[in-house]
Amino acid sequence: MRRIALSCLCLALSGCGSNTWWHPPFTTGSNPNRPIGDSETMRRVYGDDVTVPALTPEPGDIWPGPLPPTQTLQDLEAGQPAAREQPDPGSPLFRTPTTPPVARGSSTPPGTVQPGLTPIPPPSAPRSVDTTPPARSPAGQVTSTPQGPGVTSGGTNSYQTITTPGGGSAIVVPNGNGTSTIIHSDGKIETVPTPR
Repeated sequence: MRRIALSCLCLALSGCGSNTWWHPPFTTGSNPNRPIGDSETMRRVYGDDVTVPALTPEPGDIWPGPLPPTQTLQDLEAGQPAAREQPDPGSPLFRTPTTPPVARGSSTPPGTVQPGLTPIPPPSAPRSVDTTPPARSPAGQVTSTPQGPGVTSGGTNSYQTITTPGGGSAIVVPNGNGTSTIIHSDGKIETVPTPR
């Protein structure tokens, strides 16, 4: 029985040389899960001293130069044509004189690349139909309030200002459903029927 146990123990210990058991990541020794790299950030993470070169300005002049002089009215009257500003290279509007014309593909409608044709004007906007009722003069009309009749002193079709029977003022806003809202100067709000 001892011989069998000794044989099993020898077989079991022969598999103990594996790298994951012999050098686990939480003990001393090499870490098989350690990231590989020697960048500046990796050296800082490992605790190494890192010397970084100082930032230096870019050599040469990076600015485009002075602006051309602006033309005066005298230059324009003398007939000197103004230099037309061209689009930047890389812009969709940038075209060089040597650029060949764009070939028409199979999905391009026939009239879009032919030279000399005037573009089709956009459709005109439809006429707007004014559905608002004709304006009536809001001044001098009598409006009934719970305190008595009030006289309008101005406003529009959307609101009228009235003088209330007690001598105060209020704003009348028609609701469109046969009623109007009266907002008094003291903050009181009332809803009254509106005659049509």
